[in-house]
Amino acid sequence: MRRWATLVAAVLVGSVLPAGTAQAVQAPPSPVTKLKQHFAEHVGLRISDVGRVYKDGKAVVTIWRRGKVEFDASGVYATDTTGRTEAGRGAIKEFEGLTGQRLGSTRVICFPNEAYLSGPGYETWLPEGKRWLGLIGPENIKQTEAFPQIVNIFEPATLGTLLSRAAVKRKLSSGTYLQGAVSLRTLYKVSPSFRDRLAGPPKGKSARIAVGFRLWLDRSNLVRRLSTTWKQPAGKTPTVTVVHTRYTSWGSAVTLSPPPPEDTADAGRVGGDFSPPPTLPVG
Repeated sequence: MRRWATLVAAVLVGSVLPAGTAQAVQAPPSPVTKLKQHFAEHVGLRISDVGRVYKDGKAVVTIWRRGKVEFDASGVYATDTTGRTEAGRGAIKEFEGLTGQRLGSTRVICFPNEAYLSGPGYETWLPEGKRWLGLIGPENIKQTEAFPQIVNIFEPATLGTLLSRAAVKRKLSSGTYLQGAVSLRTLYKVSPSFRDRLAGPPKGKSARIAVGFRLWLDRSNLVRRLSTTWKQPAGKTPTVTVVHTRYTSWGSAVTLSPPPPEDTADAGRVGGDFSPPPTLPVG
């Protein structure tokens, strides 16, 4: 009889409690923990970026990128992205919208120590019949997992630093909004991919440059959007860089592969007889 009374009481309490109370008791994992939970083989997501560099209030460079990211147990394992950089705010993109034709896009597939490049600007490196340029070199993956975004949220320490630097934290119906700033000096300390872009640590005024960020998390604490803004000295008129990134399809099955060998020209090892392009492309 006592057992039945306990069961009935539990049912009655459950019916009286407001909907969602049980879920509210168990908070979702932290954003860093949630990120790490996706570090598994053949698991990934989709990314898309729009970045602009402004001078005197006008966009002088516009960058687009979209593609897939594949994780393994330690983090980002591979990326397959298509992107483009152009002067101004986007005349080529507007033309593509009117004509339905894709112009000037570069595709890059990256793995640890391997990169495959295809698109305008690489034809001169390729023999007839080949569409891909293959590079073997150090940690190519670091160059593309975040670029053009200066902040790499796929790095747990970097994401944790953003969370700790958030001066504004606001609950939304869709999740959480955070806003704050992090200096280049701090970013250099915590972010391997940012260190990989520079020849050495930022010093003086450069080290104190603040990267403002706005971060949107969903209700499970996964990152969905990131916007960053930072100002760089450039003569009398500084440039302002603004990048917006979206992260979608978290947890989707992603298995990236190199292009077919018969379509690839092996450029050899970076630093050998072959001189690679001056910078890795946007894609």
